[in-house]
Amino acid sequence: MPFTFLSFLPLTSFTVSPEMLADLDGTFKKDGLDATLQPVKGSAQATQLLLANKGQVARNGLIDAMVAAFAQNQPVVVTGIDTYQTGIKIVTTSKTPNPADWVGKTMGVPSVNGTSDKTLSMSLIEAGLDPKSVKRQLVGLSAGTFDLVQKGTLVGYLVSTDTAFLVAKQNPDAHVFTPTTGSGINIYMSTKDQIQQNGDALKKYFAAITEVKSGIVNGTDQDYTKAIDTLRTKYSWAALDDSTIAVEAFKAQVGLWKNPAGAIGQPDMDAIDKSYQELVKAGFVPGGKKIESLFDTSLLPQ
Repeated sequence: MPFTFLSFLPLTSFTVSPEMLADLDGTFKKDGLDATLQPVKGSAQATQLLLANKGQVARNGLIDAMVAAFAQNQPVVVTGIDTYQTGIKIVTTSKTPNPADWVGKTMGVPSVNGTSDKTLSMSLIEAGLDPKSVKRQLVGLSAGTFDLVQKGTLVGYLVSTDTAFLVAKQNPDAHVFTPTTGSGINIYMSTKDQIQQNGDALKKYFAAITEVKSGIVNGTDQDYTKAIDTLRTKYSWAALDDSTIAVEAFKAQVGLWKNPAGAIGQPDMDAIDKSYQELVKAGFVPGGKKIESLFDTSLLPQ
């Protein structure tokens, strides 16, 4: 069964490792899916392609899903949780990163109005700052972009966890800041049409992803050697190729896959409601919405 997963990051990040592993180790095929992993340019484009029926599911940010559903009245549906904490990092040269120090300066973001951009805005709001007080510049996700920070062109830039680890290892003057907002988690997003038309395929997808995640979280290989070696059979990127960084970054990513109760995929609606209230306060979405209407977890393994 042909199936397209839309990734808001290129296939050079441990963020996409559940899909890459399910593809490489045969889990997708075992569950009857002929899966295509399609990278796109940020979460905004992922949402657009979903709405155009160019894919069945996308990894996206909770912020983007709520904006699409509650502010833009789009028929998007959150079908499960990917990470229970934000995996976005800000790399800067400041030894004690403080959002107040970014006012009037330029921060690098991988996509305008995407998850990372909005996560930065939410962190600024939580610090009592106007999001517009920090300029944004579109930059690449690579470790080499740190050169712009060292030159003073950027005050910092937003990257995935594995890239942040790599930058910090390669540059003694690099320091990593974790955005403070709880709204920056990643979710799986589909649409009402896709659920109606391809519900069986989506169930197979989530069965495969849950199997991969559970096997790693509950497995005995705490150095993640097997998973890392499997990724290397097809993929190559700087953080993956460096064994020390690979273990450190992959371990950090795995830690985002389960909530404090040990659940994988199921939403914590109290935390979701808190995030919604943060977004209402920030003016990203209108108040008075029923957040349960955005969720359909019936496709997750029960």
